[in-house]
Amino acid sequence: MSVDIVQAVILFFAGFGSGLSVGIGSGTAAAVIIPAITIFTGQPVHKAIGTSLLVDSIIGATAGVVFLKNKHVDLRSAAVLAITAVVGALIGSRFTTTASESGLNGFIAVILIVLGINFLFKGIQKNIAFVERNIDFSVLRRHTSLFLAVFGLCSGFLSGFSGLGVGAIVALMLIFVLGYEIHTAIGTSLLLMVVIAGSGAVGHIFSGEFVAQAAVIAGSGAALGGVVGSSYANRINAFLLGRVIGVIILVFGIILLLRTFFSALVPF
Repeated sequence: MSVDIVQAVILFFAGFGSGLSVGIGSGTAAAVIIPAITIFTGQPVHKAIGTSLLVDSIIGATAGVVFLKNKHVDLRSAAVLAITAVVGALIGSRFTTTASESGLNGFIAVILIVLGINFLFKGIQKNIAFVERNIDFSVLRRHTSLFLAVFGLCSGFLSGFSGLGVGAIVALMLIFVLGYEIHTAIGTSLLLMVVIAGSGAVGHIFSGEFVAQAAVIAGSGAALGGVVGSSYANRINAFLLGRVIGVIILVFGIILLLRTFFSALVPF
């Protein structure tokens, strides 16, 4: 594949925008990178998925290091999640070419839209308080390592299968189920993306589902955006960060829903 100057500019800024948003509130580059590659370069969706996962891992590395330097990463939880997530991601990546992920993506999109609206208007602390009052996670918290191992396997499979970086899903799980402080949850999920998204990307690369030139260009923008976004996220308080995350999750959910809805008409 040969990328012209216009395509290169689009891919770079798609990567930068993805890195900026994911670096602030976790999430995934898939909502921007996959459409950018399929629409503007004409590459098939399976190659776009593999490329997007690599971009997600780059964002996780750059943004995750910023959070790590600010002591907002739980390395123990990240290690447990990473071990099983690698297995799940490699397995999930093997099913991409033979299965349709539209139904799964649509379900995830609806959940993210609802959560995004709640975070935006109510703030994350009110949502946490509501969950704490109505759901008892004490059993899961007493068996944290086992829960993390099972969740890592499931989230890894989802990432490898659908091309989602699943950083937002991991962050939300750490916040609501295990009671993590919001900055630590985001930092841990970002650093974990290096392993989860990276493993999925490796599976796709070995299957030939990868666009090298697009990955280099978009990845460069994503690395820069990841540093800028994560640096900002570490400077603001949890109250404001929760609302910023609400906006990011809401936008991502809407894009993912539209991508799923129009998948039969537009080669996303």
